[in-house]
Amino acid sequence: MDVGMNFSKPDITSITPSVVSFYGRNNAVLAGFNLRNVTKVRIQADVDCSPKESPVWNQTDTTLMFHIPGTDTKGTIKACAVLSDGTCHGAATITYQSLPSCTDITPKSSWYSGGRKLTLTGSSLEFVEEIIHSHTTQKVRLSRIISYQSLTYDTPAAEHTWGSSHSAVLLKVGNQTLPCPTKLNYYPDPEFTSFTSTRKGEDVLITIQKKADKLEMTTAELSVWGVQEEKQYPCIIKDNRRNIETDFLMCEIPSIPTEEIQLLVIKYGDKTVRLRFLSSVHQAILMLRLLFIPIVVVALVTICWWQKRLSAEMKTL
Repeated sequence: MDVGMNFSKPDITSITPSVVSFYGRNNAVLAGFNLRNVTKVRIQADVDCSPKESPVWNQTDTTLMFHIPGTDTKGTIKACAVLSDGTCHGAATITYQSLPSCTDITPKSSWYSGGRKLTLTGSSLEFVEEIIHSHTTQKVRLSRIISYQSLTYDTPAAEHTWGSSHSAVLLKVGNQTLPCPTKLNYYPDPEFTSFTSTRKGEDVLITIQKKADKLEMTTAELSVWGVQEEKQYPCIIKDNRRNIETDFLMCEIPSIPTEEIQLLVIKYGDKTVRLRFLSSVHQAILMLRLLFIPIVVVALVTICWWQKRLSAEMKTL
């Protein structure tokens, strides 16, 4: 059927999403038929004398995009497709519900390089369009698994990499932002220092040493492979023991011919670290280098003190 300026009458089959919060929704998708000549989407409550209209873009005959405007109250409104002659066709409903809220974030820290998976808990979180970190303009990758009470996402990298820093976390809903009460701490990336390998029956036990830090990494956040003659063997993580200065991570490589592992590949977040095995000779050389530094410092301080004393004695003569 032709209407107005010989345009085919548009019809609406769905709007996605059709349930939104008070703040509305950006980039909603309207599906239907004969949509190419639609200029606006009109949104109106039954008792509203002043309907709202949103411009459209990315039109085809079967889909178009538009922004769902915000409102002040819960309830259901009607939407129709407007042609250039002002006539409005089709009918669909949009339901407004409560705003999302954020109550907690776990874990409460990230390493500088980013990519740590966090879980944000609260209510009505399915209405969140984007997560914003105050320290950066980087886009945050939201997981596709978003429920009413939780969502997961990967942290963006820190822009400054010295000391620790903080970042406020905000929920973007429509064109508004809502703050989370928990701030996120950024710390230096984990530092893996060395490893040893020990035969255990047919398997090999790998013990990895890592400098103690404030990240409180779990074994689920790490993946480890042992490299032997250019072949990678998955190392199944068994335990993570924390100490005051050093953390010990234990993993097992099952059914491997020899315990001689030349290299470990350790992955966390988006980062991959390669840790080479240090033989006893290399470890001794490294220890001597570390001991040599304070010896040189003490020697320089002693020489400086001796020169000052000698100069003072010369003045008294």
